[in-house]
Amino acid sequence: MKKIFISFLILCVLFSGTTSAQTPSLTPTAKPTDETTTQKLSNQINNLKEKIASRVAQLNLVEKRGIIGTVKEVDGTKIAVTDLNDKTRNIDVDEITKFSSSSAKASFGISDIKPGTKLSILGLYNKDSERILARFITVISTPLTITGAVSKIDDDEFTITVSTETGQNYIVDVENITRTLEYIDNEVVKSGFSKIETGERVMVVGYTQSGQSSRLVGTRILLFPELLRNPKIILKTDTDEIVPSSGSGKVITPIR
Repeated sequence: MKKIFISFLILCVLFSGTTSAQTPSLTPTAKPTDETTTQKLSNQINNLKEKIASRVAQLNLVEKRGIIGTVKEVDGTKIAVTDLNDKTRNIDVDEITKFSSSSAKASFGISDIKPGTKLSILGLYNKDSERILARFITVISTPLTITGAVSKIDDDEFTITVSTETGQNYIVDVENITRTLEYIDNEVVKSGFSKIETGERVMVVGYTQSGQSSRLVGTRILLFPELLRNPKIILKTDTDEIVPSSGSGKVITPIR
């Protein structure tokens, strides 16, 4: 009986050792960190942040802007203009700047722009340099308004000459597009070329002819038959000399 019990104990000890030796460990093995991959990812993120910051700075520095000005100087790819506030603006042009002019019969570019030309400019304004990189440049005509008195009427050419208080004389072409009005009894009524009289007070709105600063096509002519003209305006008829005769054929001092 003792032999059976001892044999049983020996078998238990043997099987117990074998099971314990074959049982695998459940603790996971730690893998080493890939420092190179982490560093590359960090560098990419930093580069992306710098590009975004640079782009935001550019967007804050540059804005679209349009101005109207008169050309002062043209030098290569640079144009200096005087805007409506009498401030000088510097304009840059490049190979993608587009030029246009309604009066140009052929191609039109920066070489065709002369001092005194009025331009409409649309481009990118740099707040730092205060310059505009032009994208579209268009030659424009702005209406001219003059006030004065009618000093001459040409029925054959359908023109009137208007004299101003500064002594300037403008020839106004009366065309089919010209609308002639007159101010009577506190009302503006329709008039016409045949009703214009010499010495009459007048206001004219029109556009100057190319290369003729003292001649314009009238779009609006407003007559003031009930108002006296400005006394500073001297018409030619006011200075015509009347030479009286002495009765003996001798010319005496003329009077006005």
